[in-house]
Amino acid sequence: AKKALRTNLSDLAAMGAEPEYYSLSISLPKIKAKNFIKNFVKGLKEDQNEYKIKLLGGDLTASPDLITITINIIGTVPEGKSLTRSNSKANDLIFVTGILGLSNIGLLNLNKNDKKYSKAKLKYYLPQPRVNFSASIRNFVTSMIDISDGLVQDCRHLARGSNLEFVISLKNLPISNIDSLSYEKRLNSALIGGDDYELLFTSAPEYEEKINKIAKIHGIKVTNIGYVKKGKNGQVTSNNKPLNIDAYKHF
Repeated sequence: AKKALRTNLSDLAAMGAEPEYYSLSISLPKIKAKNFIKNFVKGLKEDQNEYKIKLLGGDLTASPDLITITINIIGTVPEGKSLTRSNSKANDLIFVTGILGLSNIGLLNLNKNDKKYSKAKLKYYLPQPRVNFSASIRNFVTSMIDISDGLVQDCRHLARGSNLEFVISLKNLPISNIDSLSYEKRLNSALIGGDDYELLFTSAPEYEEKINKIAKIHGIKVTNIGYVKKGKNGQVTSNNKPLNIDAYKHF
């Protein structure tokens, strides 16, 4: 319940919007209805209170086999302040929130009973949508997206939307410190793992200090991972080479 709602809340955060309402549709087998619905509703109630969002209504139907959950979410933003994927400017800095790749590491190690993966598993099960932080910095941001498909893929969306080159410093990426995993595995999870639901955004250099101060107030780690320039427009590069890594594709 919480992951279904929070992944949608993250979409609002990506636009600088504040949560207001959502609708919900569930299809599930009758044999699972009693226990599933009870716990599902409990999770929804807790997150509705935490994120101050209300359920408008929806639909509940039976299915022969699988459980299907569909959420339609509504948020508000001051007129003209909605953040898009296509307004980056040359010389902007590129930022990300949180630690990248943790969710993917959690997914890959779900069946391992090892405490060193507990934080990663929690990240996979319970993403932290950055709605309050996003609303607080929207006046300083030129473009923004939430990282659901992996850093490279979502960074490419911003680069193509603004028709500019996004230059990434791999050594500056905030990746997991689980030392039992190789650097290459941790980096790969950060670059293409996805499901992080952290924010990737651009901003003019003069706002970096303000953004860091706001992040500190919200208890959020923010890292400058690169910059925007004119050059290989629509591409994400590192060390003057395109980051042509196979990333997640929906279809």
